[in-house]
Parts: sequence; C-alpha cells; structure tokens
Amino acid sequence: MRDWRRKESRIHLLGAFLPALIVFAAGGVPSAASLVGSGDFDFYVDVASLPTGTGEAVQLLQVAVPTKELRYEEHGGVFRADVRITFDLRAGGESIFRKAVQLRDSRSAPPSVKDLSSFLCHVDSCSVAPGRYTLTVTVEDLQKRKRTLLGWVRKSYASSVVKEAAIEVAALETGALALGDPILVWSIDGDGGVIPNPMQIYGLRKDTLTVLANAVLPPPAGADSVRVRIVVTKAAGDAIDEKRLSVPLRDGRGSFTESFDLAAYVAGDYRVLIEAEAGDGFFAAAGKDFTVAWELLNWQRPVRDILVEAGFVFGDDEYERFKRMTLGEQEAQLAAAWKKIDPTPQTTVNEAYAAFIARVRYADGHFGVFQRGATSDRGVTYIRFGPPDEIIVRPVPKDRADLLSGMEKIGDEYEIVLEGSRSDQDAMIRDTRPRIVSPERQRATRGNVGGDAGSFEIWTYNVKGDPIFPGDTGMTLKSGLRFLFLDSDGYGDYRLVGTSEDMYSAY
Repeated sequence: MRDWRRKESRIHLLGAFLPALIVFAAGGVPSAASLVGSGDFDFYVDVASLPTGTGEAVQLLQVAVPTKELRYEEHGGVFRADVRITFDLRAGGESIFRKAVQLRDSRSAPPSVKDLSSFLCHVDSCSVAPGRYTLTVTVEDLQKRKRTLLGWVRKSYASSVVKEAAIEVAALETGALALGDPILVWSIDGDGGVIPNPMQIYGLRKDTLTVLANAVLPPPAGADSVRVRIVVTKAAGDAIDEKRLSVPLRDGRGSFTESFDLAAYVAGDYRVLIEAEAGDGFFAAAGKDFTVAWELLNWQRPVRDILVEAGFVFGDDEYERFKRMTLGEQEAQLAAAWKKIDPTPQTTVNEAYAAFIARVRYADGHFGVFQRGATSDRGVTYIRFGPPDEIIVRPVPKDRADLLSGMEKIGDEYEIVLEGSRSDQDAMIRDTRPRIVSPERQRATRGNVGGDAGSFEIWTYNVKGDPIFPGDTGMTLKSGLRFLFLDSDGYGDYRLVGTSEDMYSAY
C-alpha cells in the first residue's frame, strides 16, 4: 500500500555511501524515538549519527510526510503536491548546516489511500564534529496558503516544525569494532534500493519489520566475518523474537539486513537490538525503537485527532503522559480505557465508543466556527452529555438584561428554563419571546441585527443527559443540568459562561 515518489531519497544497500558511513562504535549514541512535527499537519524526522573515521560524524537526516496531510491541486490534468523542507542544525546559536529542498509529487488522481502508508520521504546529510547541537526541521505545504489575510499577503503556507531538537554527537573510540545503528526500512526494491521508515511505525499497513545495519572491524584485525545477534524486545526488555547470522567481511566491512514478521505482535512499543562479536574482545551493540499499531482509524487520522479523543478519556495527568507516547502505545492505552467502559463487553461492538464517534462527528459539523467543533465549548458539552432535551436561543440586547437574567436562573436549581414570567423591566427593554429549538434544527443568531450584540443559548438536560464517561454520571442536580453559552460578538463563536454545577478542567 505504500507510495514512494522520491527515488533520489532511496539508500542503496551495496552502494559506496551507506557501508562507509553507517557505523557506530560500542557505547555510541543511543537511538531516540522518531520526532514528530507540530503545527498544521504531522510529519516525522529520524536522525542517525554516522562516524567517518576522520573525527567528524555524518548526520543522516530522514524526513517522512504522509500524503494524507498534503493538498493536491490539479494542474493541466495532473494532481500535484509541493513540499518545502528546511533543515537548520545549530551549535550554540550558530548555524552549522542550513538547507532547503523542494519535493513534488505528481499523479493522475489524488491519493486514494489516506493513511500513513502513503508518504513522501527525503534523506539528507551533513558532517559535524562531536558535540551538542539543536536541529530544527520545517515542512511547508506549498499548495496550501495560510487562511488569513496576512498569510495571503506574505505568501505564507501551512507548515509544521520540529523545533530545536537536541542532538548529541559522541566521540567514538578508535580501534574498536563499530556497528551500524539500525536503520528501519519500509521496503526494499529489486535493485537493492531501500526506502527508510523515519516514522518507525509498523503494523496494519506494513506487518514486516526490516532492519539494515553494517559492521566495521579496525585494522589490523584479521577476522573474515562477524557474528550478529538481532533481538526484538518489548519496552520493558522482555525478548519477543531473535535471529542469529554470520556476516562476511570484505576489507573489514560487512552489511546485512534481517526481517521479522510482526503479525503476532500486539499494539505497543518495541526495540530492535543488534549485538556483534568478532572475537579477541571485539564487541559492539546498537538499538532502535519502533512501534506497532493495528487500528485502521489510527493510521488514517492525524495525531491531533487522537489527542482530542484522549482529552475526553483521560484525566489531566494521564493525558500529559499519553501525549508523550508513541502511536502504538497510544492505541494500546485507548483500547484498554474503552474496554473498561464497554457496556456489553461480551459483544464485538463497543456501544460507548460508537456513541462517542457519532457525537464527535456531529459536533464537528454543527459547532465549529473559529476552531474544531469537537473542541468548542458546545461541542465538548454535546459529546459528554449527548443532545440536550431543550435549547433556548435568544438575542442579547445591548444592556445584556436578558443574559443577566439567564445567568441567575442557571444557578437556581428550581428554575430550569428562561421562558415563563418576565419582569416588567425586561419587557420594557425588549419584547422578545424565547425560541425553543430542537438540537437537529438549531442555528446561531449571527450578526448585530436590530442592535443586538450577539446571542446566547441555554441547554437543558431534564435529568443528567446521556453521559458516556463514568466521571460525568454524577454531574447533575435533581432538576437537571443547564449550560449557558454566549456568542458575544455575533459570529457564532459560543463560549460557556455559566452552568448549574461546578465543572472541572474541561471548561
């Protein structure tokens, strides 16, 4: 299912470049998890420090941008995406390496597969001395302008960034066996070219892990082969899989690849560890982390959508830990959380999760103005408690008398709605009957019509609504739940300004 559009980014197994550069001495820089860009879309960065034997090290910079995140526009019958990638490697504020490259993907139709298995990838490199650095990688979608006037004037584009990621290039011991840091591979073609996997994600769209590495013996060591042990472990260190092989050496160098079938692996984080031994005390080890995810939805939706779901499922502390997890660990954590609140665990359908997804879609379609509907105040309320039993929509006069009256009644457990008796003072200000609107037909009163400054809505749940999450089941008074939302500017951007109970951090 993968889609590769950059042949120049492929690495050749038998070429002169890779075997000469991808070498790590024992005790070298430990591999880190893939870096994920933040901003308008997701992208992934992986960095490998590759010693050259001259005292400096080559930094192999790998970037992958899922095509599902990009805009494809038609130009003369061809659908095209254009991406600009900018690297900025700095030491103490000084730019050591700065480069911008542009990728273009042209096809006869827009991508049909909207998931992580279709991506654009670029591999670059630079040579640096041992030390500490920061790397900033910016990716711009040149087919998608910023949705602001300033964005159009300045020709700024939708973009994301990995900002000032810390990189430490260690000084490597001379005269020791060097082992290539594992490079995780998406696929290998017939002529020996490999497509690297900076995302470090496997599972549904690629259930085979392929690892590339090489070993280098210093002169005058006379061994003609290196014994290699490759182990896949869980994050806790428990071994899952193991393979052993003998790698022949030529001029002290040898490259190798090995694959593992991941079909039986559960979602979560793993590590591939490579150990090499050549006798006479020559030993080296290196490792790389990866994650496995099986849910189709998690492959298709951006990380920010997964975080929206997690914001409802977990408390503040759990959510902060969740944000730092990989895709596989996030999938495992969400699956365990939803399993706990499945009303019919003996069936294949989790009704609580199905209701949640339906409400998110409704909220996105009905409550979004300047932000995503599911994250707006009305959207959050709708997702947590379901459709209200009653919605009252009323314009707000300039003196806000109706709004103040509504706020008083929100806090009065014996007064559920605003209709009914009204003070003579309110009647003198404006003779406006409250409109009771069903959730399916609700619409915001927008614009400053007739001198009104906006509108407000009162949502009433006669009892406690239809909460999905256990923590919301106790959020009720005997007379029901009430929420007051105010659109202060008349543009449909409603904010929660009052409730019948003290709400916690979601508001």
